[in-house]
Amino acid sequence: MVPHRFVPVLFVIFFVCLSFVHAQGGISRTGKKDGRAIYKAAKKLSKGNYRFQARGKDQYLTFISDDNIVELKSSGQDTWQLKQHKRTKYFTVRGRNDAKLEKCISTRWEPYGRGGGYPDAAVLWQCEVDTNTKNYGGYEPIYPPKQMWLAVPDKYSKGYYKIVSASHLFDMIPRCIAHNKIKGGTKLVECKVDTRNPDLLWKIVKA
Repeated sequence: MVPHRFVPVLFVIFFVCLSFVHAQGGISRTGKKDGRAIYKAAKKLSKGNYRFQARGKDQYLTFISDDNIVELKSSGQDTWQLKQHKRTKYFTVRGRNDAKLEKCISTRWEPYGRGGGYPDAAVLWQCEVDTNTKNYGGYEPIYPPKQMWLAVPDKYSKGYYKIVSASHLFDMIPRCIAHNKIKGGTKLVECKVDTRNPDLLWKIVKA
């Protein structure tokens, strides 16, 4: 029998362990395998200006300057500069608002998901990756993979790609940019290299 004086200590240890397990709820047992498959299948795109058209729609990923958000629209500022990340397949996607401030499509983290936090949206944030700017405006520097993306050719629809976030690519279920709007940006949806979902497909064309 455990002495009474140790019971409170055991309860504290129990709840600390429980909290740790909850915090790890977003971790995927197949994360490393899924991430490697995504990266292997990804195509290295050349730098330049591009448009991202949603499959089956006359709509493109568009920079909404008034709110500094990225959404699917049929008109507006839909040309983006793509810059390769060093010697990898990753790239950053950037545009400028009406004030000529450069913003990058970035992965937003939702901390209060079921079972733990998760990447929930593609949003716009000041460019901090592959840029000489070191002024973070009083904010903590961004976790670099949040501004890095991969273009994965779809196995079932020739000429279309999934756009996959590099954030937590190797320890969680990968996330792709979907066609759906979400508050503050465009929704990220769980995906794998062989996922069949037309709402995750984009035609990436030189502008």
